[in-house]
Amino acid sequence: MKILIVDDHPLFSDGLARLVTQLSDDTDVTTVHAVAEAIAQLAIDSDIDLVLLDLNMPEMDGISLLQRFKADDLYVPVIVISSESKLGIIRQALELGAMGFIPKSLNSAEMLDAMHEVLQGAIYVPKDIQKQLSQLPASNHQLNMDDRKQQIGISKKQYETLELLAKGLSNQQIATTLNRSEHTIKSHLRALFQILGASNRTECVNLARQQLGLEVAELVD
Repeated sequence: MKILIVDDHPLFSDGLARLVTQLSDDTDVTTVHAVAEAIAQLAIDSDIDLVLLDLNMPEMDGISLLQRFKADDLYVPVIVISSESKLGIIRQALELGAMGFIPKSLNSAEMLDAMHEVLQGAIYVPKDIQKQLSQLPASNHQLNMDDRKQQIGISKKQYETLELLAKGLSNQQIATTLNRSEHTIKSHLRALFQILGASNRTECVNLARQQLGLEVAELVD
């Protein structure tokens, strides 16, 4: 499992790197200290399984990285690990696709439990913060901690990838057909697996046929 840590405090990121090796026997951890470095790392390594992201960093902050993922229609599993206390910022991170929010005040055992929850497909937010978020005025984006999958939706670009996947094309063939990079296609497939609850390409296609009929009247832009 490949994990990318994005945090500008070397002491904390070094400790977090040691902690996450407990997630699995084959954990491969890369640490960067700026969002620009994270973007560069993701450009050369498309197989990152999880990004652990601090929000408060100089130059570009964590929200900027989440916004970039959304704008580029990329799906990269992200858990925010931050000392951020502003509820509006926390909600914005979740609405931009973060799979969880872990306060830096949690102890190591609690952090590991939270990461395990996210890796199993859940959305993790501490109950006290969930309660505070629920009391905020409604935003333009619905926030549902219990079932994030139903809210992500399938974009037109992801559906184009799904159609070609159903025809048996490889990632490289799909990338060539759609004039996109293979990295982008892999990102779309990760998103489709997450949305449909699939664990492999065949299951993804079968579930799409069952749930979508591979013909969707309305797709999310």
